[in-house]
Amino acid sequence: MAEQLTKEQWNILDAMRSNLGLAADLAQAKISLILPVDHNRQFFSADVLSGAQKKKPGRRTNEILFLSVFDQAEPLTRLESAEAEELARAEEEPLIAQSLEENAVTEGFREFSPGQFARLKVYPVCDSTGLCFAAVAFEDREADVVFWDTTMDFLRGSTREHAGDPCYRRLTSIDGLALVEAADGRILAANNAARHIYRVLGVGSLVGRRCYNEEICWTAVERVKHTGIAEEQELRQKGLFLDLRFIPLFPAGKAKRIIVVIEDITQLKQKDEELRVKAAVIKEIHHRVKNNLQTIASLLRLEQRRAGTEETKVALRDSINRISSIALVHEYLSGQGTELVDMEVLGNGVFRTVMSSMKTPELQLTMNFSAEDLRIPSQQAASMALVLNELLQNALEHGFENRRTGVLEAKIERVRENVAAGAETEKEVPAADDRNKKENSITLLLQVEDDGVGLPEGFDIQNTKSLGLKIVQTVVQSDLKGTFTIQAGADGKGTAAKALIRI
Repeated sequence: MAEQLTKEQWNILDAMRSNLGLAADLAQAKISLILPVDHNRQFFSADVLSGAQKKKPGRRTNEILFLSVFDQAEPLTRLESAEAEELARAEEEPLIAQSLEENAVTEGFREFSPGQFARLKVYPVCDSTGLCFAAVAFEDREADVVFWDTTMDFLRGSTREHAGDPCYRRLTSIDGLALVEAADGRILAANNAARHIYRVLGVGSLVGRRCYNEEICWTAVERVKHTGIAEEQELRQKGLFLDLRFIPLFPAGKAKRIIVVIEDITQLKQKDEELRVKAAVIKEIHHRVKNNLQTIASLLRLEQRRAGTEETKVALRDSINRISSIALVHEYLSGQGTELVDMEVLGNGVFRTVMSSMKTPELQLTMNFSAEDLRIPSQQAASMALVLNELLQNALEHGFENRRTGVLEAKIERVRENVAAGAETEKEVPAADDRNKKENSITLLLQVEDDGVGLPEGFDIQNTKSLGLKIVQTVVQSDLKGTFTIQAGADGKGTAAKALIRI
């Protein structure tokens, strides 16, 4: 049917359809866009419609046999939403047929079931030549028709662009609604919700008042009247927070009236304030934890300087790096105010900390760290920071013994499920209980690889005496529910340590 409309007519219907949902909310009624069709169920040509509408009022043409529902919408707050009838006989809908034939507004009642009636008001839809080619029908069982004419003005002036504007979003059941005369700012009508909100504010009656009064203070009305652009304003009055939307109406080409949608957002504001306070407290806690960890690290550095043996100094240095890695997580959280940690930022911080404390000047090391754009919960981030710290320390301490040059690379990356399932060794496959994980979980690979001296002959990770590797095994398996392997690097050179983790 759309192909038989002119381009202008199609654009009018398309714009109305884009805003039909909001219109139903404003009118609190079911709204239907109706098109007339002939005995062949084809859309009428312009000359037939024009001839029919030139006949004297009251004379039926018999040309319109069927009425087709182009689109239909009900208020968002309505519990029941019946499916639209696609086609009906014109004789069954006399008010709609009359509006189409006479190009006039018709009003009355419609029997929607035996003995039950609904209020019906039908408006003609015309193109720029004045030809009525469609109709808009408003229907409601408990009709409050005060906003029906206003809503029709809104539909006539609507455009497709309005549908994407936040000011034109749909209404909730508790939103207030008012109509303002743009010329003098006088409030012409208000629904029960609007009257209730302003009774709480001590305003006895909205209708008849000027919107510029101090007790109402809808200052955006003046701007919208001149610009013709919808605007949103937030007000705080006597302890209430109100969100106001001002939507201009253009019944004669310029904004003559303005719809005001009033939303009480007091509870939302209070919850936002509670969340802001909570976030500030959490940030402060992370800041204090970071400071405490840094204090402990400073005390251990004092002990390290006073240590009498090299073995003690190394043990203290390793402990300092572990504490510093965890402190980096809390430092990040104290600055960001979120419980998600950027692994690229954290990993680079751990990498720099270990390199600065352990890399000797005579070792010419090519270093590289990379991480995908990943943000993970703080608890797992702290565990991953500790694992990365231990693997880097282990590589620097054992991988480049008696070496002057070398390459050390670390990375954290997302692993596809099929890749994880087809990993090189059985130990790299995620545990069977991963099937019970959430569907949106991801698998991460944390890998540290060097081209150093490699693993000692007969190395067995299950029997290792290295405290660092035991820490890695425990953290990966217990805290991160993953698997850890360490083996010879590419081409049998160096060492590759891999932790496969499900987040």
